[in-house]
Amino acid sequence: MLRRMLRALKYAAKEEHFAAVLGASIALILVGTVTYSLGEGWTVGNGFYFAICTLTTSSIADPSLTLTHEALKIFTAFYVLTGIGILVELARELGIGFVRERDARHARHHKEDRPKTQPTG
Repeated sequence: MLRRMLRALKYAAKEEHFAAVLGASIALILVGTVTYSLGEGWTVGNGFYFAICTLTTSSIADPSLTLTHEALKIFTAFYVLTGIGILVELARELGIGFVRERDARHARHHKEDRPKTQPTG
């Protein structure tokens, strides 16, 4: 599965905007991690965890990690509105990479299965 994921990443990386979307996704997670860690005095691990749970709208968030500052609540509203769109675009581009990788794999497989034809004449 990891090999397939890496091949899909290779195909996705050929997309025109993939590098920008991947960079925006990484920056988004870093900004959230730093903001939550510093804003609430959490460890980097807790800040990262909260950022990921927030962006994925996951309900697995640790109930002891709650926002206590009004400014962080406002930040989170904009963080979610911006972040979900960026992550959906990243998932879409990775999905395209998986489809292209699968099509290439099937094409290689079927090419190997074709019988060799003898020239007629």
